[in-house]
Amino acid sequence: MWCFGILFTLSSLAYSLGEELTILPALKQYWVIKGSTLNLTCRHNGTQSSQEHALSFWKSNTQISTGNGVTVNIFAVADTQDVTRTIRTLVITKSDVQFSDGVLYKCILGQNVGNFKGEADIQVKVVEFKSAEYEIPPENEKKKDTNLPPTREKLIIECNASGMSSSDGSFTVTTKWLKVSEGKEQFLENSTKYTIFVENRTLEISDPGREDAGEYRCVLVFNKDDKASYQEVRSQPFNVRAVPKIETHDKNKNLVQEDTLELRCTASGFPKPTITWKKDGQALNQTERIHPKEERLVIYNLGFDDKGEYQCVASHSQFNETASATMLVRVKDKLAALWPFLGIVAEVIVLCIIIFIYEKKRSKQLESEEDAPDGQDNPGDNRAGVRRRN
Repeated sequence: MWCFGILFTLSSLAYSLGEELTILPALKQYWVIKGSTLNLTCRHNGTQSSQEHALSFWKSNTQISTGNGVTVNIFAVADTQDVTRTIRTLVITKSDVQFSDGVLYKCILGQNVGNFKGEADIQVKVVEFKSAEYEIPPENEKKKDTNLPPTREKLIIECNASGMSSSDGSFTVTTKWLKVSEGKEQFLENSTKYTIFVENRTLEISDPGREDAGEYRCVLVFNKDDKASYQEVRSQPFNVRAVPKIETHDKNKNLVQEDTLELRCTASGFPKPTITWKKDGQALNQTERIHPKEERLVIYNLGFDDKGEYQCVASHSQFNETASATMLVRVKDKLAALWPFLGIVAEVIVLCIIIFIYEKKRSKQLESEEDAPDGQDNPGDNRAGVRRRN
């Protein structure tokens, strides 16, 4: 986020004959970041007779007109509190600000009205920040992952700004630092983790790890003891990068045909890595049944073809290396749980048939024995009654 550059000097504020000429915003100095856009607004509240006089912006004694990256617009509306007065607003916009734009600007009413001097000025100053990228040392990550003692290394971020020569003593400047985390700004203070060196505008991070990756900004505080020219200018981001890393992922899964598969995978890194999904080494694309969405993969109505090795891959264009995790998915027949039961039932049925046949056969034998005559002797038992002949 670049700073809007407009240094305002509320230079002439006079009420002779009810005239008022101001430049906004209300600062004696205004710092603009090189390459950003400068907006200056001149507001004239005066009588209708004074509206006949031209209202113009001047830069180093040269009138500003539209062209060369500059647009000039003027608006006029009636004063709602006094119909005899009119409010005119003159706005200039200068894109791609350079050091040469850091001069005194004036808003001039074409002619003095009574004792009112129709002129207001504003001093614009330009500052340039040198961008830089930093990276968490990989050896630090390994130490933290293996619970080894912390390294003694430190990460030093420099706020390299130019264009702030104050030999004339026209301004003072100090430095603050902030970290942007999840869209929120957190100002940093001296601690065991952070050391701020105001003299050379540096931030030192002790034992940097993945949790320290993110977006940092230095904040130049101009004239903190002067309310009329107090201003904070935020630099562009200084990014501290960390390579992609898989943090969590699902374990292997055993599912049944026609079930819904859901796999989750989370990754860390800065800038935030993107997650893609693969099956058996081939990228998965969105279909009516397959939905790969960053940290979540959903496949509806599973079939036998869906079994295999699934990978979530975390990557970012700023890094050559990626991180991945593999999950094995098995798909069983939806009747698989029924077959053992049917086998047991079949065994029971066969056993019952065997028992039934055996019992029936045994029953017939018992019936045959019961049907034999009670007085019937065994033929061998009648030998005693036979006379023996010589």
